[in-house]
Amino acid sequence: MLLILAATPLETNLLRQTMTNTEHLSCGSIKIIAGELEGQQVLLCHGGIGQVNMALQLTRILSVHTPLAVFLCGCGGSYPDSGLRVGDLALADVEIFGDLGVVTTDTFIPLSHLNIPQDKQLAPAIKQSIPLDPELCRWAQLSLEEVACGPFVSVNCCSGTPAASLDLQLRTKGICENMEGAAAAQVCSEFNIPLLELRGISNPTGTRDPEQWDVVRGSAAAQSAILKLLQRWPDR
Repeated sequence: MLLILAATPLETNLLRQTMTNTEHLSCGSIKIIAGELEGQQVLLCHGGIGQVNMALQLTRILSVHTPLAVFLCGCGGSYPDSGLRVGDLALADVEIFGDLGVVTTDTFIPLSHLNIPQDKQLAPAIKQSIPLDPELCRWAQLSLEEVACGPFVSVNCCSGTPAASLDLQLRTKGICENMEGAAAAQVCSEFNIPLLELRGISNPTGTRDPEQWDVVRGSAAAQSAILKLLQRWPDR
């Protein structure tokens, strides 16, 4: 069984319309959907917007179910030098907590660089970046015709100005900004389950101009890619 995960139902409209033999299950206060997609047994779930919601719901799910892999899909924003446009597809090879740290007058200090005393036996260690499964990433890259692969950046505060967008890009070398991926990556790492993250570009970062946004198109690009990967899953 594979777990298909997105933040919001908008980002799974196509997948839910395509699913067959569906059954609704309870997971905490949230419903998840069991069924078939492209001949594969899947669970389709929504983690909610933001890192806390995603971590909470995914932990609930993985405490009960053990999928072969988690496929996280949705929309995201492209950074200025990524070369990505609205409707393009991006694949994560690493997830980075982009705004986890301290802002000073002239720099940003990642939380992992603050030398905070830690005891790994008593509390989880700080993870500023989390590599995603390299084998799964390579397989997806070869399976999809056009996809850009690179670092994804998860933030609590999206970069709505050109200065903020450029700063995050320069600090992280990221290609795609989102609000949940790093949390999902950390949970999957804890449960030792491989994660694949695909996002369709819905907007450039650094602007709130509605004419430059198309969430539906970005979400559809990611879902179409998920369906293609499910068709090829036994060949991995």
